[in-house]
Amino acid sequence: MMFQSLSSGINLIVRRHALSYHHRYLADHISSKSSSTTDTNEWLWEYLRHRQSYQSLNDEQKRQVILLEIQTLRESGERVPDSIPDEYWSELISSPLLNNRKSTYNYLFVREISKRKRVAEKAALQERRMTSATRHADLAAAGLPVTNYPGYHSMFRQLTGGQTDRWIRDNKLMVQARLGEHLLVDCGFEVEHARSKYVSKLVDQIEFFFANIQRYHSPSFVTLCNFATDGQIQKEFARRHSQNRAVSCFETTEASYLDLVDPQKLIYLSPHSQYEMSEYDHNAVYIIGAIVDGSVGGRPLTLAKAKRDNIKHQRLPLERYLKFGGNASRTLSLDKIYFILMALKHGQSWSEAFQAIPDRKVAERFNQPRLGKNESERWGKYAGIRNRTDQ
Repeated sequence: MMFQSLSSGINLIVRRHALSYHHRYLADHISSKSSSTTDTNEWLWEYLRHRQSYQSLNDEQKRQVILLEIQTLRESGERVPDSIPDEYWSELISSPLLNNRKSTYNYLFVREISKRKRVAEKAALQERRMTSATRHADLAAAGLPVTNYPGYHSMFRQLTGGQTDRWIRDNKLMVQARLGEHLLVDCGFEVEHARSKYVSKLVDQIEFFFANIQRYHSPSFVTLCNFATDGQIQKEFARRHSQNRAVSCFETTEASYLDLVDPQKLIYLSPHSQYEMSEYDHNAVYIIGAIVDGSVGGRPLTLAKAKRDNIKHQRLPLERYLKFGGNASRTLSLDKIYFILMALKHGQSWSEAFQAIPDRKVAERFNQPRLGKNESERWGKYAGIRNRTDQ
């Protein structure tokens, strides 16, 4: 406990030092300007010298502060975008904390990189199409079949590419949909995801469900319940669909999970539940809350909803098989939870299922379950496993 408190104190001092350094760097950057600029921006000098509140500035002054912040952060090697879209200016102007604005800068930076990557991919695709067209013309001139497959005289056709993978994936899921093997994603938390970047992260995690689904012979069909047809999540899906990069191998419904499945079969997975999941129940229907943890601040929303609806709730036994790093978050994304459940459904052990959790979060993995201190004192010594207590 002493080392943990010391570590948290050091982190707080370093964080404050970084913010004060940013403030001094911004002041030095302004001091390098000409005297005429200093006269016209006297309010900025007052803001920096006396550390006035950001909220005391008007919108135009806040805009200038944001532009200077971006230039300063870029020169210091931070991840900031080249330009800010018009729709994000209101969010930045209304954000009083520097850390919140830096989070938005980082999100816009990642979005710019993704756009550049898509443009490069489209250019490469266009080049391949032109090369293919030239090759087809050469084949037609030689009297050979016009095809992309090099085995011109073979009876077999090519079975690779995105369309074939998509067909195999969708057929796997359709079989499970007909058999009634569902996994529910509760999308009734849109109010908590006020910022668009949280909704984008949430949709990313839902689409990642199907990234490596070919490894399972019977993956559960995914149904998004409590889905608002005019909500933020639907708008994000529609935006991606217009860009031809959306995944649509799941079902959406406005109905509640209480109306879709017998409440006795429902189990809500919540990290705040006091009941630990011991094994995968093939007769149960599991519910995952569609929540990005950064937007709710660790509040037990899923546990509260499960208790309010009077259904069973459980948590994954993470602490028994994993030792997390000192600063690692114990919250898991939706796709990681889906892969863990599918591994358990297909007969894998807990230690094998938890391989889905990235190594950057884990300090040590255990093949056998560890006992907590209270459990070890009560009955661990009689089982001969007291030496595997929690460290």
